This record gives sequence, C-alpha cells and structure tokens, in this order.
Amino acid sequence: MDFVFWIVLLVMLLVAVVILIFPLLRVRPSAAIAYKDSNLGLYDDKLAELKADLSEGRIDQEQYELARQEIDRELLQDVPADSDASAAELYATRIKRQPALALMISVFIPMLAFLVYMQLGMHAFSQKQQTAPQAEAQAGQPPVGSVEDMTRQLSQRLQQQGGSQEEWTMLGRAYKHIGQYVLSAEAFAKALESNPTAQLMIEQSESIALANNQRFTPEARNLVMRALEMEPSNVNVLWFAGVAEFQAGNFRESIDHLARLSDQAKQDQEINRSLRLYIDRARNQLIAAGESVPTTDEILGTAQVSASTAEATPGEASVQVKIDVSQDVRSRFTDGDTVFVYAKAAEGPKMPLAVQRLTLAQLPTTVTLDDSMAMVEGMNMSSFGSVVVSARVTTTGSAIAQAGDYIGEFRVDDVSQTDRVEVQINTLVQ
Repeated sequence: MDFVFWIVLLVMLLVAVVILIFPLLRVRPSAAIAYKDSNLGLYDDKLAELKADLSEGRIDQEQYELARQEIDRELLQDVPADSDASAAELYATRIKRQPALALMISVFIPMLAFLVYMQLGMHAFSQKQQTAPQAEAQAGQPPVGSVEDMTRQLSQRLQQQGGSQEEWTMLGRAYKHIGQYVLSAEAFAKALESNPTAQLMIEQSESIALANNQRFTPEARNLVMRALEMEPSNVNVLWFAGVAEFQAGNFRESIDHLARLSDQAKQDQEINRSLRLYIDRARNQLIAAGESVPTTDEILGTAQVSASTAEATPGEASVQVKIDVSQDVRSRFTDGDTVFVYAKAAEGPKMPLAVQRLTLAQLPTTVTLDDSMAMVEGMNMSSFGSVVVSARVTTTGSAIAQAGDYIGEFRVDDVSQTDRVEVQINTLVQ
C-alpha cells in the first residue's frame, strides 16, 4: 500500500513540474505569431481601413495619399526593418528559453511538496495514532494487546514449541502480575528445569505461597531453603527464609535469618519496621515456650530504647475508606462492573497490602482496610506505615490497572494516626 502511494505521488509531482517548466524551455519561432503582434500588423490594418474609406468615397485621392504617408512615417520610427520577415524575426528572438528558472522549479517544487507532506501528513497520522487508543478506552473497549492477551499468546507458543529459560521466566512473571499464581508457579518450574538459580526458586516459592492464601507450603519452603544454600548472603533469600521459617514454627531460625538483614534495616525505615514485626512475634513465641531470647534491639544491633522500639512496632492498622464516583464516570460503566479498593506502600513493593472487591452498584459506600487483608503475612499496612489508598472501577475485572479504567487515590502518611479517608473515582487511567 505504501509503495503504490509513493509511486502515485511521484507521478503527480512529475506531471506538475513538466506543466510548469515546459513553457520556459520552449521557443516560439513562428513568423505568423510575431508578425501578428508587430507594428507591421497594425500598419496593414490601418492601410486596409484607409483603402476602404477611399473606395466608399469618404475621402478623396489626395487625402488618401496624405494619410498613407503619415502611417508610413509612424512605422519607420518603430520598426528597424522594412519587411514582414524582418519584423517577425525581431519579435521571435525576444521569446528566449529560461533553463535556470526551469531547473529551480524542477528541484524546489518536489522538495517543498515533500516537506509539507512530512509536516502536515505525518502530524495528522501521529494525532490519529494517539487518539485511537483514547477513543477505544472511552468507548469501553479493552486495549488491543492487553497483558492478559499477550500472556495467553506467549503461553500457547511455549506449550506448543517450547522455549528458553528466559521465556518461561517471563511467562511466570506475567502470570504473577495478572494474579494467576498457580500458572505462574508452573511456568517458573519449567524455567528451573534447565538451570536452577536462587532467584527463580524464590520467585516460584512466592507464587506458590500467593496461591496458598499467602502461606508457604512445604514445597515453597523447600525451594527457599535450596535458594539459601546457593546464595546464603542474598538479601531477598534471607527475607523469604525468615518468613518461611516463621510460618513453619521455626522461630529461632526465623530470627537468625532476619537478624542478618540488620544493615539494611539501619538504612531503610520500612525494612526496619517489617523486621521488627516478625522478630517481635518470633520472640514472643519463644518466650512463651520458656526460652531466653535477646531483645529486638540486641538482635538487630541497634541502640534504641524500649519506648522508641514500641513506637517503631505499630499495632494492628485499620483505615475506613469512604468511596464515591463522579456522575460522569458512573455513566461510562454498568452497575455490575468491578471496583477494587486497596492500599499499597507509598514507598516499597507494589503488591497490595490490603484489598476489597465491590461492584459499582454498591457505591457510595464505606469499607475498612486492615492488616488481616494482607496478601502475604508481614506485608501489611502496619509494616509500612505510609500507604496510598486507591479505588478503581474496571470493565475487565482485572486486578491490574488498564487503559480505560478510572481511579481515585489518597495518600495516608501514617496509618496509625489516620482512621478515615475519602476517595473519589474520577481520573482516567492512560
């Protein structure tokens, strides 16, 4: 299609240039034309009129002779020759070729046309490309090539043709991204067949835990322990090992793994809160069993006093969220469309710390987000303190925000000091 367009464009330009430069390169040597435009032509006309006057008796012979002499004198002043041929040659030589002007037109006209097209035509195309997705989104149509579609296509290709470790890893992460945790774990298992790595073991164990109500199964824990043997100093591996051992009831081992993250805790307040949450709970379990355990400050090697430690380990967080939607947004959706209400860490992992699912027909309403809704134990609002509360309406029901959804957000700087917020759904997701 593009090839035909450019051929037609070039032909049209060529025709236009030929029409413009042809008169500049053509010489008109015709004596008849030059003669017709010369004073000799005018002389013949006047002489014919004079003869007609004489024949019709309007003038006599003497008046005729005098008038003809006057016409002859005027002609001699304007024409340097006394013949029709010489006059024609004089006027014909004044019509010359203009090759320089023809060359300029043949070069600059196509160049100008091309520049105008690139400026106007490409700009219009760009505008069309930008507005098309927005038009689809406003019409309530899912965007072409959504994450779910691409994930499904990748899965079909890998199931039929097989794939590399990188491709299976990509599929596992894509499934985890859209909330298909069982399929994610299966894809990571395929990736581990060719070359087991600590990172892939951790990712598979995380998917298994997410599919099992945020708890590490024996299979998931074994994957974490294998990863720990391979990379005993890996920060992510140590964190997963601490959580997995805590859930398995191995509280002292959990403390040992988490204590090795003390350097990171000193540099990041969010990490410090999460570590203290688990270590405090593990200590309480050991103390209740009659064992002697150092304080959390001693375990982490910090110099904080008891009072500040209590402040750094918040209790159960709970925030009431009043959700409403603008009339303009409501008109774009149906009552059965899904509304997600969730809290994410303002700074940290993007996994929701608490989430509730509603329908548009239920709005306006008030819901409560608290630590009991954590997707992974320890990954809750209390662990981070500062969160962003969001409410999003979607026609697809996907847990991942997509173009065409509408969202509203409210930042909570300290969940321990805030018990109620209001969120208005009014912003288009691009």
